Amino acid sequence: MLPDSSRYASLRKVPRQPRAVRTVERIISATGTLLQRDGLAQITTNRVAEEANVNIASLYQYFPDKQALLSALLQRYRLDLARVLNDMLDSLGEASVEDSTRLWAQAAIGHYRQHSGLLGELLKHQNMLADLPEARDFEHHLMEAMRRFLMRQRSRLQVSDLDRAIFVIFHACTAILARHVMDPAPYYSDEDVVEELTCLIARYLY
Repeated sequence: MLPDSSRYASLRKVPRQPRAVRTVERIISATGTLLQRDGLAQITTNRVAEEANVNIASLYQYFPDKQALLSALLQRYRLDLARVLNDMLDSLGEASVEDSTRLWAQAAIGHYRQHSGLLGELLKHQNMLADLPEARDFEHHLMEAMRRFLMRQRSRLQVSDLDRAIFVIFHACTAILARHVMDPAPYYSDEDVVEELTCLIARYLY
């Protein structure tokens, strides 16, 4: 895996050599393993270094503290999801709001299902993690992608302030999807929730 400036934006130092990249990825993976297995309170730099089988000095080259470890872990999963959704929204062309909502909501749920154990732990602590720069960057990139998509059909939308509408849509959908995947009601399927979100957004925008 080659170094990536976005992927490693939160690090103290960006790894340049393949060996350094592998070390950083091992440290981030070890953070995820400990989070999923033992919970957030049990994560320390020493325990992560031990789990990753790296010298603590090597860890500190890139991660000054526990928050930096969590930032990098959050960055890994949110960047992957942001790229998927960003590319999807940019490729939709003149697709309707209804069709686009179904696609990105299904993709978001699918991403969670694929990484449910680790993302479940992150979502449990989302209030604590919400102030990390990586969380803000994730919001910014996705809302910008939503804005580019909606601007292509601006004349059909009834909302007066598009940026405000995007803010409301993003945070409403994030809250609903997080609740659904974390504590699903037995009488609502993924498809039911996606359809309700689709209806909610279409009625709000048109």
